[in-house]
Amino acid sequence: MDLCYLFFGCVGFILVLYCVLELHYFLRTMVCVIWARITKKRVYILDETKVGGICLTTDIDNLLNHMNNARYIRELDFAKIDFNERTGLYQKIKSCGGSIVLGATTIRYRRFIKLFNRYHITTKIVYWDDQNIYMEHRFITPSENFINAIVLCKTRLTNCNADQIITDLIVSSSNCDVESAKSQKPEISAELAKWIESNEISSALLRKV
Repeated sequence: MDLCYLFFGCVGFILVLYCVLELHYFLRTMVCVIWARITKKRVYILDETKVGGICLTTDIDNLLNHMNNARYIRELDFAKIDFNERTGLYQKIKSCGGSIVLGATTIRYRRFIKLFNRYHITTKIVYWDDQNIYMEHRFITPSENFINAIVLCKTRLTNCNADQIITDLIVSSSNCDVESAKSQKPEISAELAKWIESNEISSALLRKV
């Protein structure tokens, strides 16, 4: 009888956790951190990382045959965790007393990811300034190498300098001097420049409200 009470108590506790927290999201986050730290090799800060995925029944929309649009953004959380852990970006930010917040995201959908189809997400830094790091993510079908969706994200750093963070990581990884590290900064693309301008216009308008 005591075992029955213990069993149903555990089941009830798990159900309560699922009601008040999105438990599987936090469990998956923990798994991603541990997996990136223990089993995957370190990556240079300007290199591209790749994580795999599959569209499951928990990911589909009301048409029941392809990934829900909102799921793309959610999946990026795990791709970013993998990138931040393997490049040492997050640890470097924390060691400098800083933190990160998502400033903006835009996504362009090109083709559905259908139920039970595999995909992978690539992540790379495409630009940075003193306050922000800009990343590009791509959802790719491996069998065709087709880009299903492409995403731009602006991550804002607080209480630390983004340019200094990236420069320090380049210097420590490639054993070069500061000037050589700064020369590795990518040129801003026309697409990204327009997107940044659009965000600045939006911010200026909101300040007037």
